[in-house]
Amino acid sequence: MSASLPPCRSIASPYERWYRHFLDRREPPETLPWHDVYRLSPHERHTVAPSIQQFQLGEFARGRGLKRRALRQPGLAGDCWFLHALDLFIQEEQRHSAMLGRFLDQQQIPRLRAHWTDGVFRVLRKLAGLDACAAVLVTAEVLAMPFYQALRDATRSGLLKSICARILVDEAAHLNFQGLTLGFIRRPLSDRARTLRAIFHRTLFDATAFLVWQQHRPVFHAAGWTFFRFWNEAQRWFAILEMKIRNVSSTPSRVNFYADARLD
Repeated sequence: MSASLPPCRSIASPYERWYRHFLDRREPPETLPWHDVYRLSPHERHTVAPSIQQFQLGEFARGRGLKRRALRQPGLAGDCWFLHALDLFIQEEQRHSAMLGRFLDQQQIPRLRAHWTDGVFRVLRKLAGLDACAAVLVTAEVLAMPFYQALRDATRSGLLKSICARILVDEAAHLNFQGLTLGFIRRPLSDRARTLRAIFHRTLFDATAFLVWQQHRPVFHAAGWTFFRFWNEAQRWFAILEMKIRNVSSTPSRVNFYADARLD
């Protein structure tokens, strides 16, 4: 664990444990088997390279829009544990991008500078308010769960399997972090307003799930996944997220789901 001193000793916050969690998870990338000399076969390369390129691009985010919107939300702006935890959360996402980028470099696969799907989601986040911005981000993370499960089994690369396993553990915790945050954002709303936000989020999620399947179908097929397996797994993770959001938004006391971070 880092020797850094906690920045907000006087503030009681459910995000304090998240800050410490992200601090503890800052494992150096050298713990992965970068010495693995396996090279993707031409078929494997053709199957997974475009998807890894897209996710490598999408995993990198500076989070400036999310932080800017959060600073205008009184409940979160006044909690410096949240702001510090958010910084570490963003850094963890950037490490995912760095790991995937390093793998692409080793396999001599070029990195993407832009892709239309990443551009669409960046525009949505820029135009959206805090709730919708967070919903767009967490939608991508929910769908990352079945994707990385399939990518882990789509090739014989031990290094790629290890990268996917590391990211899956991190992303499972991210769903709890994001569920806690969305729950706090929606807590001041009326029941009707919460229901409308939930309907919007469900519509966004379902549409994005179809897009992910269409864009990355070769990876899922290589891992032996059918559309129904993908759809059921995606819906299972989304149901877990919805439960976290609902529990926080409808409970008067400040709830901390850190103990359930891995979502087993």
